[in-house]
Amino acid sequence: MGWRETIARRLAPELKGTDEIRAIVAEELKRSAMQLPITYNYDPKGEGYRPLSGTVLSRDLFPMQQLRMFEIAYYMFDASAMFQRLAKMDRGFMFSGDISVASTDQDVQEIITRFWDDPENNMALKYPDRAMWLSILGEQLWPVNVTPANGFVRLQYVDPSLIKEVWVNPLNIEQLQRIDVADVQGRPGPKYAVIRKDYNVNSKTYDRLIGDCFFFSINHPPNSPRGRSDFLTLFDWIDSLERYGYNYLERAEFLLNFVWDVTLKGMNADQIREFLRDNPPPEPGSIRAHNENATWEAVAPDIKAQDYTKGFDMGKAFIMGAAGRPPSWFGEGGKMYQTEADQVGQVPIVDLQHRQGFHKFALTQIIQFVIDQAVIAGRLSPEKAATGFTITMPEISVRDLVKMTNGVPQLVAAVNIAVQNKWITDDEATRIFAYIMTYLGYEIDPDVQIEAAKNAPDESTIDYENLVTK
Repeated sequence: MGWRETIARRLAPELKGTDEIRAIVAEELKRSAMQLPITYNYDPKGEGYRPLSGTVLSRDLFPMQQLRMFEIAYYMFDASAMFQRLAKMDRGFMFSGDISVASTDQDVQEIITRFWDDPENNMALKYPDRAMWLSILGEQLWPVNVTPANGFVRLQYVDPSLIKEVWVNPLNIEQLQRIDVADVQGRPGPKYAVIRKDYNVNSKTYDRLIGDCFFFSINHPPNSPRGRSDFLTLFDWIDSLERYGYNYLERAEFLLNFVWDVTLKGMNADQIREFLRDNPPPEPGSIRAHNENATWEAVAPDIKAQDYTKGFDMGKAFIMGAAGRPPSWFGEGGKMYQTEADQVGQVPIVDLQHRQGFHKFALTQIIQFVIDQAVIAGRLSPEKAATGFTITMPEISVRDLVKMTNGVPQLVAAVNIAVQNKWITDDEATRIFAYIMTYLGYEIDPDVQIEAAKNAPDESTIDYENLVTK
């Protein structure tokens, strides 16, 4: 501090020095910058991105709400029969058979098979369960462990409740950048870069998938990376319905009980007490005799069981409807429910097919990452990797083969009438028949059949008298 500044401090103690003024200005600039919208790309830590949850644009649940959703979901899966059945029902429909991942190149297929059948990955067994928990929890975090020598990939699992922050691109909030997690004690844990394509043309991994983890989330708006459970809006309904049903069954025990109501004409209180002492309740099958002054009547409670049943059916119908499933899929029988199930058919599977498409995309990303890592490690050539692969998901719909088979003769008759009246051509009739056969699980190429019919001999030119059948 110079002599001028010393004198100035003594004359005016409230004056600020140069360093103090610079510190105040810097603090004010920082505070002002923090109020800027995300489009101004304010980045106080110089990390290249900022958390979406730190802006007014976030549509995430509050952290406590997110954690509470996870805890309720885990509890409901363990404690609620209806909740667990709904979750397993979806898994059963979407993964009723094996998932097929195939490539026309043998080397690519070998890498895929090695990853798929690895004892730690065990995708055939683990993926359907992870898909079920994605539905229950709303999001899944799968870190990857890549062997540098050959690019072999193993998937790991992190409980979504340990996710501390999801970072996004400030210029594209739908592009995930990084996932920060905490350990079980709540201390800072690993930071995983979300797997995405490398768009840096100067990088040796250009146009390949790179990163440290897969993060999948569902039921969220575009500007909210955190997922929501499929059952978030049904937790209270399912819990209330099950408690309602349990209380009804508990109270229904009273229906098996009754009391003897005895009318004693002309007796005072002392005489009534003496009568009760000398006349205990009769045992089953015993005889009770009395005169006209005593009237015995068995009285059972009326708990309005009909009203309880209607209430339970109403609650269950709402839950099943909100879940997109007919009530008949949840263990109800009888002719009425069978008729309803026949009419509904497989209409509710449309949303299951949509979710299955999501899982097909997720598996496509995973398998492509496996192939790209093999290319980066030199285990596979880019030319071979370019041959690609196909993923075939199990069919969700369950066809009624009896009804379809019985309907084939009617279809054939209708097609014949259409051909005879020249409403359609023979070729079009072949295509219609081939299309219907696909619903019976039998693939027919109509073009092959049309060509074969053209090359077949005309029956009018065949000499049946001289035709010898060996």
